[in-house]
Amino acid sequence: MQLSAEEFFDSIRNKSTKKGYRNGIKKFCHWYNKSPSEILELRKDDLTQRPNENLVEYRNRAARFEKEIEKFHSHMLDKGHSINSSRNYTIGIRQLFRFYQMPVRMRAGSQVTRTVKTSKSYPLRIEHVRHMFEVADLRERVILSMATDLGLRTVDFIGIKKNDFPNLNQEAPIPFDIMTAKEDVVAHGFLSQESVDLLKTYLPVLDQKKKDNPYLFASNGLSHISEEWLNKLLKRLAKKAQISIPNGKKLSFHCFRKMFLSSSIDSGIGLTAGKMMCGKAIAQTDETYLTTVKLGERFKQLKRFLTITEQPKVESENIELLSKVVNKLQEDMTQQKTINEVITKQNIDLKKNLQSLKDSAERKDVLMEKLRSENEILKSKIQQLPSLQSKVESLEENTLFSRTWDELTKETAAIVLKEIRDETK
Repeated sequence: MQLSAEEFFDSIRNKSTKKGYRNGIKKFCHWYNKSPSEILELRKDDLTQRPNENLVEYRNRAARFEKEIEKFHSHMLDKGHSINSSRNYTIGIRQLFRFYQMPVRMRAGSQVTRTVKTSKSYPLRIEHVRHMFEVADLRERVILSMATDLGLRTVDFIGIKKNDFPNLNQEAPIPFDIMTAKEDVVAHGFLSQESVDLLKTYLPVLDQKKKDNPYLFASNGLSHISEEWLNKLLKRLAKKAQISIPNGKKLSFHCFRKMFLSSSIDSGIGLTAGKMMCGKAIAQTDETYLTTVKLGERFKQLKRFLTITEQPKVESENIELLSKVVNKLQEDMTQQKTINEVITKQNIDLKKNLQSLKDSAERKDVLMEKLRSENEILKSKIQQLPSLQSKVESLEENTLFSRTWDELTKETAAIVLKEIRDETK
């Protein structure tokens, strides 16, 4: 099979991407002093193990272009190109190898993959999107809403077709997977209720106007809108919404992707989840931690930061506030129930104590009455003492008793006391 760069270029739909790859491959071929076809044949030969060749020799040959690309990258830096530009020049040759299933895997920490943040792109925020949304027509609102939901590259976004959508009558957010063109990575995206409502209105209108065109954002022919047209649309909406773009800054569709990834960090869902949803390559080991179900929950969390229409956000805040009030009421009711139970127990204990005191008082009254009765009997016995004394005096005169008066008195007193005790019993 004849390997050629032209077949690779024909597979690229985006004009800007194609131009960048072509320029990078041209510079690499000039530096390496070989044509694209010759370089592809060398790569093919490097990946073919020879008879009697040991594994170390084979792996060294297979890693040849990894080292050559690093040398080319250093050459571009020495020529005065920036870090980002030097990296971009290497992407073309790496994508050419990948197209023919001969990818070059750069080693971990390679300078080729290094980039620095630039300040050329306008820092798009959701407030800007809301202002543009207010002055946009139906088609433009669909673009703004879906761009906010998906965070796709331009080439993948404008390539969406009408029949790519799942059932829009599902509960939102609705999973919407797209195979990206640049890295062959699946973007595990989601459509919010905002986008679903707009699509349900937009699609029937589109079928009437562009029935034969399969694309969601159809051009006047049978293709889709171009990247240039989309960027001009955003600039026009920004101007109409009175959004001032400073000199040196550029508002393009790619700003939505940067806003999506930045909001992924700010919202707390993490950059890995954001990359998976917008179709940016991640380490394979990270994929196992995020299932489609978990990504759906992450998207709901992210959408709180990227809601265009204010009403859903307000409702969400009200629901959250109401939930907090209900929880507080439940806590108060639980505390009040505990207090009531304690008071009820205290009341029961108090009633028991009062009854005990009442019973004690009644017993005291009975005892007091008994003591009064005994006291009356005692008084009566005391009143009888004079008659007993006279009996004693008469006994003194009786000769049968020779005991002394003191002895008789003691005996008499003992008898009296015995009688008193017997009677009181």
